[in-house]
Amino acid sequence: MEDKYVLKLNNLSVSYKVYEGLLKVIPGLDMTVMAGQRVGLIGEAGCGKTTVLKTVASILQCPPAVIKYDALEVCGKKAEGKAGVRNVRKTVSMIFQDPSTSLNPTLKISTQMSDILKSQFPGQKREDYQRRMLESLQAVAMPAPERVLDSYPVQLSGGMRQRVCIAMSLMKDSEFILADEPTTALDVTIEEQILDLLDRLVREKNKSLILVSHALGAVRKITERLFVMYAGNIVETGPTRELFASPRHPYTIGLLAATPKLTGEGIADGIEGDIPSYLHPPQGCRFADRCPRKTDLCLEKAPVLEPVEEKPGWYVACHHAEGKVRP
Repeated sequence: MEDKYVLKLNNLSVSYKVYEGLLKVIPGLDMTVMAGQRVGLIGEAGCGKTTVLKTVASILQCPPAVIKYDALEVCGKKAEGKAGVRNVRKTVSMIFQDPSTSLNPTLKISTQMSDILKSQFPGQKREDYQRRMLESLQAVAMPAPERVLDSYPVQLSGGMRQRVCIAMSLMKDSEFILADEPTTALDVTIEEQILDLLDRLVREKNKSLILVSHALGAVRKITERLFVMYAGNIVETGPTRELFASPRHPYTIGLLAATPKLTGEGIADGIEGDIPSYLHPPQGCRFADRCPRKTDLCLEKAPVLEPVEEKPGWYVACHHAEGKVRP
């Protein structure tokens, strides 16, 4: 049986037009996601994770963004022309960082949810829409769903608003969910509940998922494949648990080492330095100025993803990574 892809992305480049010039954020990125696969996308703030998700969902505003790619196919659909963009948007569900900005504060939850249903399933009876909305809210373990439907977003807690957003994403019956730091605006006591809920629903409905999160413990638990992103590039990708246990790229090693431990084993030092300027990005490796393994080769030539020895599906973009297959 032929493998089915929900995402094929080849040689994506994204720049932003600003007053000073052109910010070259993503220079050439490849990513694939299989049907039913749960993928994690991690990296520092500002490395381009949200830009990738918005590009996949065909909602990145152009201008100021300038998007180029060799191939972009989402659930068998190409985002070409207005009709293609609409088809991709209907196919993909996206959960944004802040539920407060994702929901219209002037409309009741019932109005916002029914608008989605009317777009996805036009011509149905009002009772059918009501039933679907209640079922979606019940699926995310929402207390008193009837009251929630009759409420405005401001009348709900942060956790309840995020549950509404997840319920709205599930109503579309899409096979591909993009979750962009879905717990960033939530209290830590609610964060694990929301991530566990998202994990359960994705597994039960056999949906594909890209999860962007700084909660690396949750990423390790929920996802099966990991993409590590730095300054617009995928620097390492492989099976999640194996990559967490034995990272090969210097940036991945530093990123995971900087994660606070539940055992309270001291305070992590973090990675010295900052992400390079996108206005004038370096010619070679974008991580070189912060890398302990830096050589002249790193400054002159940008590395590409190459396979790791005896690790199928594991790739690293570093001239000096351990275990990399040598040409």
